[in-house]
Amino acid sequence: MSFELSFELARAAELHQAGQFNDALAIYRRLAKAHPTSVDIQRLMIFELLQLGRHKEAVTTARRLREAYPRSPHAALLLGTGYQAMGQWQRALAAFEIAWNLDGTQMEARFLAGNALCALGRHQEGVACYDTVLAADPRSVEARSNRAGALARLGRLQDALRDSETLVAAQPWQPLHLINMAGTLLELGRPKDVVAATDAALRLSPRLADAEFLRGQAFLGLGDWPQARLSLERAVEFAPENLVFHGRLIAILHLLEDFPAARDACARALRIEPKSALLLQNRAEVRRALDDAPGAMTDIDAALALDPRLASAHVSRARLLADLGRLDDMRPALDRALKADPAQPYALYSKAMDDLARGHWHAGWAGYEHREGISPPPFMPLPFPRWDGRDEPELLVVLGEQGIGDVILFGRLVRILADRGIRTILLTRPGLVPLLQHLDDRVPVVADLSTIDQAMPGLRWAPLGSLPHLVCPDPALWPEAPYLVAPPDRVSRWRHLRKDGAFTIGINWQGNPSRHVDVGRSVPLSLFAPLAEIPGVRLLSLQHGAGTEQLDEVPFGEAIVRPDADFNADGIFIDTVGLMPHLDLVVTTDTALANVAGAYACPAFVALRAAPDWRWGYEGERTPFFPSLRLFRQARAGDWSSVFQRMALEIRKSSPPHASG
Repeated sequence: MSFELSFELARAAELHQAGQFNDALAIYRRLAKAHPTSVDIQRLMIFELLQLGRHKEAVTTARRLREAYPRSPHAALLLGTGYQAMGQWQRALAAFEIAWNLDGTQMEARFLAGNALCALGRHQEGVACYDTVLAADPRSVEARSNRAGALARLGRLQDALRDSETLVAAQPWQPLHLINMAGTLLELGRPKDVVAATDAALRLSPRLADAEFLRGQAFLGLGDWPQARLSLERAVEFAPENLVFHGRLIAILHLLEDFPAARDACARALRIEPKSALLLQNRAEVRRALDDAPGAMTDIDAALALDPRLASAHVSRARLLADLGRLDDMRPALDRALKADPAQPYALYSKAMDDLARGHWHAGWAGYEHREGISPPPFMPLPFPRWDGRDEPELLVVLGEQGIGDVILFGRLVRILADRGIRTILLTRPGLVPLLQHLDDRVPVVADLSTIDQAMPGLRWAPLGSLPHLVCPDPALWPEAPYLVAPPDRVSRWRHLRKDGAFTIGINWQGNPSRHVDVGRSVPLSLFAPLAEIPGVRLLSLQHGAGTEQLDEVPFGEAIVRPDADFNADGIFIDTVGLMPHLDLVVTTDTALANVAGAYACPAFVALRAAPDWRWGYEGERTPFFPSLRLFRQARAGDWSSVFQRMALEIRKSSPPHASG
């Protein structure tokens, strides 16, 4: 190479390093004309064109070079690189394969072919290419890193993790390897290890947005929502243009029920991308939680206009339609969601609940298993094998899940397991143990697994809500109520609240105040006024916690009997069932108390919104789950007044003459 040529190439390289790409390109063009047979100069010119984003010109130049040198693997490689820059992965792959066939030692061609195959979704073939590269050079960081990603896409998570661990050991100073490892650990369901990996990455690079994002995901899995929020807020701060980070932050703010903050987060994200269908759907969910149904529907309609195949938006629309009592329109919305995405977990779960509400038991319970795909999940798996219902375990741990009402509804099914000779333990929250301990004398009820040998070979577990699917889909065959037992000492304790000659009604108006649960289910205590006006009727508060403050806010509050302050202090609903023998009736909204009354076979009126929870069905005054309950449904969404007027009328008709005046 002449001195003049060397000088010109060095000058072009300096211009490139300085970001003066056009000036560098001018030199390469001049040199290419002077040295038309130099593949190296052509290569440098093509790379400069790619740097400038002039992809078509780069491909044209590379194609001429390939035609001039059909036996040159480098020319084929350059052509493939040009196609790759244009996103024409099939053509790029063909060019890389030609380069490999021309020179079987050209590992760059094999590596780039692996990248193209993965871009085409052919990850198994991509892994084979990376295997070839790594067999020739086990230290190739790029090949191992890309192989880890491809293995993860194939679901070979343990293999992907091994590659990531090798990379971290080889280059402990590189935070990207820790990030990739954290992503794999997250998919493996190891959130504590994700936190450790992301903490290590953040020590290397404190403003690494991806690390904070994965850390937030891990804390979400651990149930530490406040810490998840902090990490996601930092992720958004470090990468404010990343809409995925914004979306996840909005979701965690929604879970934390900080709806004003969630609304503000939606506004910030929509300023970045006003036409994001997903962000509009997120804002719709926030508006729904804030009881702004018209605004929520406007956002959903706008989201679906932008992206008619956004399955999650169809699910949100179905929820809004349910809030409005439009049951006939709800199922088509779910069907559209599943047409757009047959695996959408919220759509599958919502469809299952609709099936159950309609009495389609087999399909409903099978679909009910999709509840595990929602966020937050209804339960955390136990650290030993899950029971599939086929073999007979040596010991089966049934894991209580979801809300108190769900545990009470499904709790009776442990009797079926005991009847089949399956040794069973019910694991539930500590506060429920006193209430449930006599579900069946054959089934111990515990709050932890400290007395169980978790290494037992035949030990299995199953979620309580899966028992209908596993052992008995038809509620007509379930153990009948009563199956909750009122402890005799509790019955005696509350006998003094019984007043001869009065028609005593236990009332409950507020359930779990969480907006994730309580959308249109609780009511103000003031709606019970028609009951308080019935002569001879005596109201007794069964309310606990949230909502009790309303006793001092209604005109008839002083007339409502209030149990002692230590009511249910040593066990959830333990005093409530002790009080029920002294009541003539329970009147409640759709709360856990309705399930308690039903499980105890106590007569109860249940006030339901127009589209109630699946267990109450969509029509009729009775439920197959609890024969002692009578259901009073809204005739029009949001109209509670007429519901309580109808209940008052029925109480006047059914109460003894001395109570009806």
